[in-house]
Amino acid sequence: MRLSPILAFLLPLVLFSCSRSNPGPSGNGSTDTTSRPNGASYSWKIIGKTASSQPIIDIWFTSPSKGFAAVADGYLWQSLDSGKTWTRIPNTYASTANSLGMSNLFFANSTYGFAQGLSQLQVTKDGGNTWSLLSLPTSKAYNIFFTSPSTGYYGDIDGGLYKTTDSGKTWISNFKSTRTGVDYPVHFLTPDKGFVLCGDATFSKTGDGAASWQQVQKNIFVTGTTTPGYNTLQFVDDLTGFYASQNGVFKTIDGGQTWKNVYPNGSNVNVIKFFDATTGYYKADRTIYKTTDGGQTWTTSYQFTTSDTFIGMFFIDSTNGWASTSLGSVLRKEHQ
Repeated sequence: MRLSPILAFLLPLVLFSCSRSNPGPSGNGSTDTTSRPNGASYSWKIIGKTASSQPIIDIWFTSPSKGFAAVADGYLWQSLDSGKTWTRIPNTYASTANSLGMSNLFFANSTYGFAQGLSQLQVTKDGGNTWSLLSLPTSKAYNIFFTSPSTGYYGDIDGGLYKTTDSGKTWISNFKSTRTGVDYPVHFLTPDKGFVLCGDATFSKTGDGAASWQQVQKNIFVTGTTTPGYNTLQFVDDLTGFYASQNGVFKTIDGGQTWKNVYPNGSNVNVIKFFDATTGYYKADRTIYKTTDGGQTWTTSYQFTTSDTFIGMFFIDSTNGWASTSLGSVLRKEHQ
């Protein structure tokens, strides 16, 4: 069975990190501090790590203080102090012989949250205090997106896009490429209006809550035959969207009719986050980039100078963000 892109990418890093001492809070990276007219600044800092020191595969915060991490030790972890210290959540172990536990986190609100693995889904209904484990109908899930506590989607690289309307208890096939081995990064602006840029180089959208999908464009970029990397898609309005992939960052300003590569350097694990049509971040393997002009130019927000690499990145607003790494560190970008 083929591993998910994040987990396959991490396997050599897991073995490598076991023989290394943990990096300290300074001297392991470089950062560009962006000055503001009032003298304030924004900067990334390593603020903590989990006790297991295993790779943190994904990170999500439901408030400036409360956050969650999916760690390669197979457990979910929780922080109540903005990421400085972390506690392993009991009864959340979900590792199998072919994976390292959960690979994606998604909270529909501060109460309902989901953690997705290759063939399993963990669900919380009490803000992350307790979690229940459910089975997915396929075994190669890559990503999830929920539009409400009950309605959500996940993409399986061979099975296609699946939809649930009962918080993950049951799933039905919703969208599928003619090819196998492709990813299905999906983003919804509203419960009805959504987009998927499929790994077969086609872009489709829905206006009726995925009851139907309409292909808008094809042959957007050249794809290979290797296992896809982990890529994310985000739209900030009906027309403006961004896609982070192995081929770099693509942008559309006409609802997906045309796409332009606004940053050509891609990586294995690609995460994009925009707050509006102009300001956003792109996380590659070793660097976090920032743009304030819609992708015309990019600056280095943080770059590792050691063997550590980024895996997850999450923002609750334009000034408070977190990133997680392969050596188990948590970085925070905050208003100072």
